[in-house]
Amino acid sequence: MKTRVTLTVDPKVSHRAKEVARRQGTSLSALVEKLLTEAAGKKEPAKPQAPFSRRWKGKRQLASPSDERAKRLHAKYQLTK
Repeated sequence: MKTRVTLTVDPKVSHRAKEVARRQGTSLSALVEKLLTEAAGKKEPAKPQAPFSRRWKGKRQLASPSDERAKRLHAKYQLTK
């Protein structure tokens, strides 16, 4: 999802920037985004995260099967006490 940003620039700069974007066959927004990305430097790609089930496996314990709901869960998922 993109974020809307309001910029205030000199009208002459805006006019020239629109001309540059037009010559490059892109929008002014895309041109500004490209320039900001270059100015910010390269960002390291995010490391893929393990699936939720793998990250939390074994981290939580269900209550001992003393109530009916816990008994059904233990039986359904073949959990040990």
